[in-house]
Amino acid sequence: MKISNSTPNYINQAYGNQANNSTSQGLKSQKSSEDALTDSINLSHRTKDLQKISKAMDIKPADREKYVADIKQKVETNQYDINADTIAKKMVGSLMNEIIG
Repeated sequence: MKISNSTPNYINQAYGNQANNSTSQGLKSQKSSEDALTDSINLSHRTKDLQKISKAMDIKPADREKYVADIKQKVETNQYDINADTIAKKMVGSLMNEIIG
């Protein structure tokens, strides 16, 4: 029996085309999946609010610095009056807000 290298062309073409198609399809699907994949982050509304608060805390209003300086001076010279009723009302109100809210 004689074995020859003359394999019918249609077999080579069929297997060759099949391999080329699967390779090119793999590359196409890989490219399209790479194009579709992007990094993204979705932040909750609470996180966004916390970021806004954090940014706002970094900004120091000029009026606040003057207010604090005035209070420090009054405390050092014993001229600062503490209203215990006002403080108590604010503390109770704050606690009630935490319990109810």
